[in-house]
Formats: sequence, C-alpha cells, structure tokens
Amino acid sequence: MPDEVHKARSKDYRERQWSNWFEQRPAGEILIVLTDDETVVGFALSKPNNDSDIDAAGEMHAGYILPDYRGGISGPALMKALAERMQSLGQWPACIWAFKENPHRRFYTALGWHPVVERDRVIAGAAIPEVGYTSPDYSDLSGRLDRMLASAVQRQTRQPSQPTADRAHLAS
Repeated sequence: MPDEVHKARSKDYRERQWSNWFEQRPAGEILIVLTDDETVVGFALSKPNNDSDIDAAGEMHAGYILPDYRGGISGPALMKALAERMQSLGQWPACIWAFKENPHRRFYTALGWHPVVERDRVIAGAAIPEVGYTSPDYSDLSGRLDRMLASAVQRQTRQPSQPTADRAHLAS
C-alpha cells in the first residue's frame, strides 16, 4: 500500500470506522470474527453487492488474518462461515475484490473464484490495481473449503497459536 493510504487509514480512522459499524449494524452486512481464546486474530465482513462493475448478489468485502494464523484452518474457516451466512441471506452468488499485488489472492483462484474485472481502486488519491472475482457455485466452494479444512486439521499438531474451526464467532 502506498504511504498516503496508510496515513489516511490510520488506527484512529479504523477505530471510528468500526465503532460506527457496531453502532449502526448496516442491514445485510455480516461480520465473522476469529478468536484464539479471547484475542481477535482475524475477521471477515460481507455486504450486499452494490458495485455495478461486477455481477453478484453479495460481496465478501473485507478480511484479514494475523500472519501467525495464516496457512492453516483460519482462512477456510472464515470463508466457509461467511459463505454460509451469505447463502442463507440470498447474497449468493458473491464477488470478492483483491489488490493485484496481494500475494494471498491465489487462495481465491485455488477455491474456484473467477477473475472477471481488473481496475484501479482510488484510496486517498492513490490508484491501486485490483482484481474482481466472482464466486464458484456455492456447493463447489463449500466442498473445496471442507476438503481444505480437513487437510489443515490433519496437518495441525494442535499448536496453541492455531484456533479451531469451531471458535469462529459471528456478529451480524
């Protein structure tokens, strides 16, 4: 991210943004929070899609997992929980946007998401290339996530730094 984006999206900015979200609880938005004990280690947020550049009912809008929790069950658990809620609310098919330079976006194509739009997103005056993906069939995604979770659980040695799939908490 360019420096001007980091400056514009400071800790104070994010604290106000999340405080407003919890006060307003926008209709149709879903927040999944992943915790390890009582520490938040990741989150995912979705909303109804209102972007005319991509054809989808819902948008997986934001997500982040702390580096120490990546590569195991966290990503698939978050996406599965979010996809299940979106499907139940009629927000499927879905889309997701990823910055082109984000090395973690390969996760989406591995799960069958289809890149369909490339454009620049302007944040704080900086144009940042991004890619828009449309979702695979819900059943296909669910099956792939189930297999990915099973494989991650099999590899997991129950390290205390890896939360279990049943510790994903939902706030919507």
